[in-house]
Order: sequence, then structure tokens, then C-alpha cells
Amino acid sequence: MDELSGTKELIFDSFVEMTSELGYENVSIRNISKKVGIQPASIYNHFESKAQMLESAYDYYSGHYFDNRKPIEVMKKLIETANAQEIIAAFKRTFESEDQKKYIRMILITKIIYMRLYQDQLANKIFSDNFQLENEYVVEILKHGVDVGRVDPTFDIETFAYILIGSLVFMGVRSFSSPSYVVGQLEQEKRIFAQITQLFATALV
Repeated sequence: MDELSGTKELIFDSFVEMTSELGYENVSIRNISKKVGIQPASIYNHFESKAQMLESAYDYYSGHYFDNRKPIEVMKKLIETANAQEIIAAFKRTFESEDQKKYIRMILITKIIYMRLYQDQLANKIFSDNFQLENEYVVEILKHGVDVGRVDPTFDIETFAYILIGSLVFMGVRSFSSPSYVVGQLEQEKRIFAQITQLFATALV
């Protein structure tokens, strides 16, 4: 989407905030204009419709989803020498950013996508595509570990990647509650990561 600034940014952020709280169907152009402090007709100078705002939110999310993911070459280098705990910890990430606006947007848009998974094909596609790309990322790194003799070739890489990414996605839902949340900080999550780490440790040569 285009760079956000001025009134367009206020409209976008108001839409995202209200939609994540009330649901897409319960937010109107009039609601948004009232929150921003402009006339409803003025919104159309920036967005053609509420549907375009939602599409812009999805575009923003897709454009920044992988911003904090470590480059695959960095991860491949890490798996050559690091222990299981260090490797699993390196897969963990959040949307945390020095840009607080961006951080909040990513959390709120994630919530919108989850709210709309079963009623919006585009939301479902974004979720499915990102899960698949994350899975492929983990598998490629682990296969490199096999190639360099660091990971046992009999280890079920595909299943492990699915479990790891699935766990991270589940924990990511927690970010809805607070922008200060960091994946893995809760006791239940620490236990899950400990079990995943123990499982992965058995695969290291």
C-alpha cells in the first residue's frame, strides 16, 4: 500500500483499531470519521471504501510480516555450531519494532486476520501462505543441518517444522492482549519450548 501519512494514516489506524476490537461488520465509515474527527465524505479522498481499508491492512501486514525473521543464511550458519536451545530460540520472533506504530498495527491486523479466518478467503490465504512459507524456511535450515552432518538424517524434519511453527503461531495469539508481550514469556510457553528443545536436541549430532 502507499506510504501512510497525515489524514490517511489517521483513518487507517482508526479502522484497524476499531475493527480489531469490534469486528469488521460492526465498523462503519461514520464510526471511523467520527473517531478521526472528519466528515464521512472526506474519507473517500483517501479510501474508496471500507473494503479497501481492509485490503490495505492486509497489504501492510503481508509487507511487514517477515521483517524480524533472521535471514536464512544466518540461521544456516547458526545450526552448524549452536546448541539446541540457541537454535530454537533463534526461530522465535515477534513484531517488536522501534517503530511503535508499526508494532501496534501488526498486532491488531493479526487479530483481524484471526477473527476473519473462516469468513474471508483473503484472510485465510494470508494465514495459510505465511504458515507455508515459515514451514519451508524451517525445513530448508534443518536440511542444511543434515547436509553438513549436524542433524541426524533420520530425524523427521517436516513434522518437527510443522510442530515448531504451529507452536509459534499459537503463542502469537497471546500478543493480542498486550503490545509488551514477548513470545515464550509465559510459564506454559516456556514448558512447550523446553519440550521442543529437548526433542530437537535428540536430533543433533
